[in-house]
Amino acid sequence: MASVSGFCGGVKRALGLAYDACRQCTGRVYVAGELVHNKEAMENVKAAGVKLFRNCNLEKITPHDVLLIRAHGCPREQWAKFRKLFNTVIDGTCPHVVGISKMVECESGKGKTILLIGDKSHPEVQTLVSFAKDDKVYIIGSEAELDLLKNGLGQILVIAQSTIDESFFKSFASKISKLYPHAEIKNTICVSSRRRQQAILNFKKEGIEAVVVAGGIHSNNTRTLAQIARKIGLTVFHVETASDLPIQKLKTFQVIGVIGGTSTDEKTTKQMIVDLLALEN
Repeated sequence: MASVSGFCGGVKRALGLAYDACRQCTGRVYVAGELVHNKEAMENVKAAGVKLFRNCNLEKITPHDVLLIRAHGCPREQWAKFRKLFNTVIDGTCPHVVGISKMVECESGKGKTILLIGDKSHPEVQTLVSFAKDDKVYIIGSEAELDLLKNGLGQILVIAQSTIDESFFKSFASKISKLYPHAEIKNTICVSSRRRQQAILNFKKEGIEAVVVAGGIHSNNTRTLAQIARKIGLTVFHVETASDLPIQKLKTFQVIGVIGGTSTDEKTTKQMIVDLLALEN
Protein backbone atom coordinates (compact mmCIF):
# COMPACT_ATOMS: atom_id res chain seq x y z
CA MET A 1 0.00 0.00 0.00
CA ALA A 2 1.28 3.47 -0.84
CA SER A 3 2.82 5.47 1.98
CA VAL A 4 0.16 8.16 1.50
CA SER A 5 -3.55 7.37 1.37
CA GLY A 6 -6.98 8.58 2.41
CA PHE A 7 -8.81 11.83 1.82
CA CYS A 8 -6.71 14.97 1.39
CA GLY A 9 -7.44 17.94 3.65
CA GLY A 10 -9.63 19.72 1.12
CA VAL A 11 -11.84 16.68 0.57
CA LYS A 12 -12.11 15.99 4.32
CA ARG A 13 -13.19 19.57 4.86
CA ALA A 14 -15.84 19.52 2.10
CA LEU A 15 -17.30 16.23 3.28
CA GLY A 16 -17.29 17.42 6.89
CA LEU A 17 -19.20 20.56 5.92
CA ALA A 18 -21.74 18.43 4.08
CA TYR A 19 -22.37 16.11 7.02
CA ASP A 20 -22.50 19.05 9.46
CA ALA A 21 -25.04 20.83 7.26
CA CYS A 22 -27.23 17.72 7.12
CA ARG A 23 -27.21 17.48 10.92
CA GLN A 24 -27.71 21.15 11.70
CA CYS A 25 -29.88 22.63 8.93
CA THR A 26 -33.64 22.48 9.20
CA GLY A 27 -34.05 22.69 5.42
CA ARG A 28 -32.61 20.79 2.50
CA VAL A 29 -28.89 20.71 1.71
CA TYR A 30 -27.92 21.09 -1.92
CA VAL A 31 -24.48 20.83 -3.51
CA ALA A 32 -23.51 22.63 -6.72
CA GLY A 33 -22.30 19.65 -8.77
CA GLU A 34 -20.41 16.63 -7.45
CA LEU A 35 -18.96 17.60 -4.09
CA VAL A 36 -15.93 15.43 -4.87
CA HIS A 37 -15.18 13.15 -7.81
CA ASN A 38 -15.69 9.87 -6.00
CA LYS A 39 -18.66 7.53 -6.40
CA GLU A 40 -18.60 6.07 -2.87
CA ALA A 41 -18.15 9.44 -1.19
CA MET A 42 -21.05 10.92 -3.16
CA GLU A 43 -23.30 7.97 -2.36
CA ASN A 44 -22.54 8.44 1.34
CA VAL A 45 -23.33 12.16 1.41
CA LYS A 46 -26.50 11.59 -0.60
CA ALA A 47 -27.55 8.96 1.93
CA ALA A 48 -26.99 11.58 4.65
CA GLY A 49 -29.42 13.91 2.87
CA VAL A 50 -27.39 15.96 0.39
CA LYS A 51 -29.13 16.66 -2.92
CA LEU A 52 -27.65 17.78 -6.24
CA PHE A 53 -28.56 21.33 -7.21
CA ARG A 54 -29.23 20.35 -10.83
CA ASN A 55 -32.21 18.32 -9.59
CA CYS A 56 -33.50 21.24 -7.58
CA ASN A 57 -36.93 22.76 -8.24
CA LEU A 58 -36.13 26.47 -7.90
CA GLU A 59 -39.72 27.30 -7.00
CA LYS A 60 -39.52 25.06 -3.93
CA ILE A 61 -36.37 26.59 -2.38
CA THR A 62 -37.14 27.82 1.15
CA PRO A 63 -35.26 30.22 3.47
CA HIS A 64 -34.11 27.17 5.45
CA ASP A 65 -32.42 25.46 2.49
CA VAL A 66 -28.65 25.78 2.05
CA LEU A 67 -26.26 25.37 -0.85
CA LEU A 68 -22.79 23.88 -0.48
CA ILE A 69 -20.07 24.85 -2.94
CA ARG A 70 -18.10 21.81 -4.15
CA ALA A 71 -14.44 21.21 -3.27
CA HIS A 72 -13.41 22.36 -6.77
CA GLY A 73 -15.00 25.76 -6.18
CA CYS A 74 -17.32 27.49 -8.61
CA PRO A 75 -17.01 30.44 -11.01
CA ARG A 76 -17.63 33.89 -9.54
CA GLU A 77 -20.69 34.51 -11.70
CA GLN A 78 -22.33 31.40 -10.25
CA TRP A 79 -21.63 32.65 -6.73
CA ALA A 80 -23.76 35.70 -7.47
CA LYS A 81 -26.57 33.49 -8.78
CA PHE A 82 -26.47 31.20 -5.75
CA ARG A 83 -26.53 34.06 -3.25
CA LYS A 84 -29.74 35.32 -4.83
CA LEU A 85 -31.37 31.89 -4.58
CA PHE A 86 -30.21 30.82 -1.10
CA ASN A 87 -30.04 32.67 2.19
CA THR A 88 -27.12 30.45 3.21
CA VAL A 89 -24.25 29.43 0.92
CA ILE A 90 -21.51 27.30 2.49
CA ASP A 91 -18.11 27.46 0.83
CA GLY A 92 -16.66 23.95 0.54
CA THR A 93 -13.91 25.05 -1.86
CA CYS A 94 -10.55 23.43 -1.13
CA PRO A 95 -8.38 26.03 0.68
CA HIS A 96 -5.56 25.37 -1.80
CA VAL A 97 -7.87 26.20 -4.72
CA VAL A 98 -8.98 29.34 -2.86
CA GLY A 99 -5.31 30.32 -2.58
CA ILE A 100 -4.70 29.88 -6.31
CA SER A 101 -7.89 31.84 -7.06
CA LYS A 102 -6.65 34.77 -4.98
CA MET A 103 -3.29 34.58 -6.74
CA VAL A 104 -5.00 34.75 -10.15
CA GLU A 105 -7.13 37.68 -9.03
CA CYS A 106 -4.21 39.59 -7.50
CA GLU A 107 -1.61 39.01 -10.21
CA SER A 108 -3.99 39.62 -13.12
CA GLY A 109 -5.10 42.77 -11.29
CA LYS A 110 -1.48 43.94 -11.48
CA GLY A 111 -1.63 43.54 -15.25
CA LYS A 112 0.06 40.15 -15.53
CA THR A 113 -1.09 37.57 -18.07
CA ILE A 114 -1.86 34.23 -16.44
CA LEU A 115 -0.96 31.03 -18.30
CA LEU A 116 -2.86 28.23 -16.59
CA ILE A 117 -1.68 24.72 -17.46
CA GLY A 118 -4.62 22.37 -17.10
CA ASP A 119 -7.83 20.91 -18.48
CA LYS A 120 -10.23 23.65 -19.59
CA SER A 121 -13.26 21.41 -18.97
CA HIS A 122 -12.37 20.76 -15.31
CA PRO A 123 -14.47 22.62 -12.70
CA GLU A 124 -11.38 23.77 -10.77
CA VAL A 125 -9.92 25.37 -13.90
CA GLN A 126 -13.24 27.06 -14.68
CA THR A 127 -13.24 28.43 -11.13
CA LEU A 128 -9.69 29.77 -11.39
CA VAL A 129 -10.28 31.42 -14.77
CA SER A 130 -13.29 33.31 -13.42
CA PHE A 131 -11.06 35.21 -10.97
CA ALA A 132 -8.84 36.75 -13.65
CA LYS A 133 -9.17 40.48 -14.23
CA ASP A 134 -9.75 41.79 -17.76
CA ASP A 135 -9.67 38.27 -19.25
CA LYS A 136 -5.91 38.16 -18.79
CA VAL A 137 -5.78 34.37 -18.59
CA TYR A 138 -5.11 31.57 -21.07
CA ILE A 139 -5.69 27.87 -20.42
CA ILE A 140 -3.08 25.74 -22.16
CA GLY A 141 -2.72 21.99 -22.15
CA SER A 142 -0.59 21.30 -25.21
CA GLU A 143 2.20 22.74 -27.33
CA ALA A 144 -0.34 23.43 -30.09
CA GLU A 145 -2.30 25.68 -27.73
CA LEU A 146 0.94 27.31 -26.64
CA ASP A 147 1.74 28.16 -30.28
CA LEU A 148 -1.62 29.93 -30.60
CA LEU A 149 -0.78 32.49 -27.93
CA LYS A 150 -0.61 36.09 -29.04
CA ASN A 151 2.49 38.23 -28.90
CA GLY A 152 2.75 41.16 -26.52
CA LEU A 153 1.49 39.34 -23.45
CA GLY A 154 3.57 41.54 -21.15
CA GLN A 155 4.41 40.13 -17.74
CA ILE A 156 3.52 36.45 -17.51
CA LEU A 157 2.72 34.18 -14.58
CA VAL A 158 2.58 30.42 -15.23
CA ILE A 159 0.55 28.30 -12.81
CA ALA A 160 -0.98 24.81 -12.75
CA GLN A 161 -4.28 23.10 -12.10
CA SER A 162 -3.69 21.64 -8.66
CA THR A 163 -3.95 17.96 -9.66
CA ILE A 164 -1.97 17.63 -12.90
CA ASP A 165 1.19 15.57 -13.45
CA GLU A 166 4.05 17.51 -11.88
CA SER A 167 6.63 16.23 -14.36
CA PHE A 168 4.41 17.39 -17.24
CA PHE A 169 4.01 20.81 -15.61
CA LYS A 170 7.76 21.25 -15.14
CA SER A 171 8.52 20.15 -18.69
CA PHE A 172 5.81 22.40 -20.16
CA ALA A 173 6.83 25.35 -17.98
CA SER A 174 10.42 24.93 -19.22
CA LYS A 175 9.22 25.25 -22.82
CA ILE A 176 7.27 28.38 -21.91
CA SER A 177 10.38 29.83 -20.27
CA LYS A 178 12.29 29.42 -23.53
CA LEU A 179 9.59 31.32 -25.43
CA TYR A 180 9.07 33.90 -22.67
CA PRO A 181 12.34 34.14 -20.68
CA HIS A 182 10.90 36.62 -18.18
CA ALA A 183 7.85 34.48 -17.32
CA GLU A 184 7.39 33.73 -13.62
CA ILE A 185 6.73 30.05 -12.87
CA LYS A 186 4.77 29.00 -9.79
CA ASN A 187 4.14 25.32 -9.12
CA THR A 188 0.61 25.37 -7.73
CA ILE A 189 0.09 21.59 -7.74
CA CYS A 190 -1.11 20.69 -4.26
CA VAL A 191 1.18 18.83 -1.86
CA SER A 192 -1.23 15.92 -1.51
CA SER A 193 -1.26 15.28 -5.27
CA ARG A 194 2.52 15.62 -5.49
CA ARG A 195 3.07 13.12 -2.66
CA ARG A 196 0.86 10.54 -4.36
CA GLN A 197 2.62 11.04 -7.67
CA GLN A 198 5.96 10.45 -5.94
CA ALA A 199 4.53 7.30 -4.35
CA ILE A 200 3.82 5.94 -7.85
CA LEU A 201 7.44 6.60 -8.85
CA ASN A 202 8.57 4.82 -5.68
CA PHE A 203 6.47 1.79 -6.68
CA LYS A 204 8.67 1.37 -9.74
CA LYS A 205 11.84 1.43 -7.62
CA GLU A 206 10.36 -1.16 -5.25
CA GLY A 207 9.87 -3.76 -7.97
CA ILE A 208 6.10 -3.53 -8.12
CA GLU A 209 4.67 -5.10 -11.29
CA ALA A 210 1.09 -3.83 -11.29
CA VAL A 211 -0.69 -0.91 -9.67
CA VAL A 212 -4.28 -0.71 -8.51
CA VAL A 213 -5.32 2.94 -8.57
CA ALA A 214 -8.43 3.41 -6.47
CA GLY A 215 -10.72 6.33 -7.10
CA GLY A 216 -13.34 8.00 -9.25
CA ILE A 217 -13.13 7.47 -12.99
CA HIS A 218 -13.82 11.20 -13.42
CA SER A 219 -11.30 12.25 -10.78
CA ASN A 220 -8.45 14.17 -12.43
CA ASN A 221 -5.91 13.49 -9.68
CA THR A 222 -6.73 9.76 -9.76
CA ARG A 223 -6.51 9.56 -13.56
CA THR A 224 -3.18 11.37 -13.34
CA LEU A 225 -1.82 8.66 -11.01
CA ALA A 226 -2.88 5.99 -13.50
CA GLN A 227 -1.27 7.88 -16.39
CA ILE A 228 2.02 8.29 -14.51
CA ALA A 229 2.09 4.57 -13.67
CA ARG A 230 1.53 3.63 -17.31
CA LYS A 231 4.17 6.10 -18.44
CA ILE A 232 6.84 4.40 -16.32
CA GLY A 233 5.89 0.96 -17.59
CA LEU A 234 3.64 -0.45 -14.88
CA THR A 235 0.45 -2.40 -15.56
CA VAL A 236 -2.44 -0.32 -14.24
CA PHE A 237 -5.93 -1.18 -13.02
CA HIS A 238 -7.99 1.95 -12.29
CA VAL A 239 -11.01 0.88 -10.24
CA GLU A 240 -13.52 2.75 -8.10
CA THR A 241 -14.29 0.19 -5.41
CA ALA A 242 -12.97 -3.12 -4.05
CA SER A 243 -15.81 -4.95 -5.81
CA ASP A 244 -14.39 -3.70 -9.14
CA LEU A 245 -11.04 -5.49 -8.70
CA PRO A 246 -10.29 -7.75 -11.70
CA ILE A 247 -9.27 -10.67 -9.49
CA GLN A 248 -8.41 -13.13 -12.27
CA LYS A 249 -6.07 -10.68 -13.96
CA LEU A 250 -4.44 -9.66 -10.68
CA LYS A 251 -3.68 -13.30 -9.86
CA THR A 252 -1.00 -13.25 -12.56
CA PHE A 253 1.13 -10.71 -10.66
CA GLN A 254 3.42 -11.40 -7.71
CA VAL A 255 3.90 -7.83 -6.44
CA ILE A 256 1.00 -5.37 -6.56
CA GLY A 257 0.87 -1.77 -5.36
CA VAL A 258 -2.34 -0.08 -4.21
CA ILE A 259 -2.85 3.68 -4.08
CA GLY A 260 -5.92 5.88 -3.74
CA GLY A 261 -6.60 9.33 -5.14
CA THR A 262 -7.05 12.37 -2.91
CA SER A 263 -10.84 11.84 -2.86
CA THR A 264 -10.64 8.12 -2.08
CA ASP A 265 -11.44 6.95 1.45
CA GLU A 266 -8.64 4.97 3.11
CA LYS A 267 -11.25 2.32 3.95
CA THR A 268 -11.56 1.62 0.23
CA THR A 269 -7.85 1.03 -0.31
CA LYS A 270 -7.57 -1.05 2.87
CA GLN A 271 -10.43 -3.29 1.71
CA MET A 272 -8.60 -3.77 -1.58
CA ILE A 273 -5.50 -4.86 0.34
CA VAL A 274 -7.59 -7.40 2.28
CA ASP A 275 -9.08 -8.79 -0.94
CA LEU A 276 -5.67 -8.99 -2.63
CA LEU A 277 -4.04 -10.70 0.34
CA ALA A 278 -6.81 -13.30 0.16
CA LEU A 279 -5.44 -14.29 -3.27
CA GLU A 280 -2.42 -15.82 -1.54
CA ASN A 281 -4.74 -18.41 -0.05
